[in-house]
Amino acid sequence: MACVGRSGAAQFGVDVHHKALGIVGLGRIGSALARRAALGFGMDVLYCNRTRNHEAEEAYGAQWRTLPELLAQADFVCLLVPLSAATERLIGAAELRLMKRTAILLNCARGQVVDEAALIEALRERRILGAGLDVFEREPLPPDSPLLTMPNVVALPHIGSATQQTRDAMALGAARNLLDALAGRITSTCVNPEVRDVIEARRHAR
Repeated sequence: MACVGRSGAAQFGVDVHHKALGIVGLGRIGSALARRAALGFGMDVLYCNRTRNHEAEEAYGAQWRTLPELLAQADFVCLLVPLSAATERLIGAAELRLMKRTAILLNCARGQVVDEAALIEALRERRILGAGLDVFEREPLPPDSPLLTMPNVVALPHIGSATQQTRDAMALGAARNLLDALAGRITSTCVNPEVRDVIEARRHAR
């Protein structure tokens, strides 16, 4: 009997078990990824961050690296940094050349964190194995973008939060933040806590 639907090497993926995951930006989301990678798949977690994350180091065995070290050692590189003057084009041609030829780049941050033209060139020349992209320099991604036809790219339309439960939680969180701000008690999801601390200090000094 013939076997229907058999897959060959062209359809094979890459195992993640016991591989090295490099996380650029080990904040709240990065830490959640580190926990799942280390405890769920036995991955070695490497991370690059502005400050050391001692909690992740103790809990998941995360290992701090400079960005060049992380890029050279990781099998998967996941970008989870906010977009700022310091992170714009953080990953360009020079950084891509540091990565293993067998490595996969995952951008879950912002499109402008990666030099898209340099990434396309690296993918065409097979200097890295592939890329998984949830964000792009231009959104929506233009229909004629090479990224949509490259066999070593998985492109998603920035819809990771598109579930009813997540959208309900986002709306509830926004409402709670509004009420907390009006009551002068912002305690979570504050993007500039240093300003909040200054305001609190002035309030108590009166």
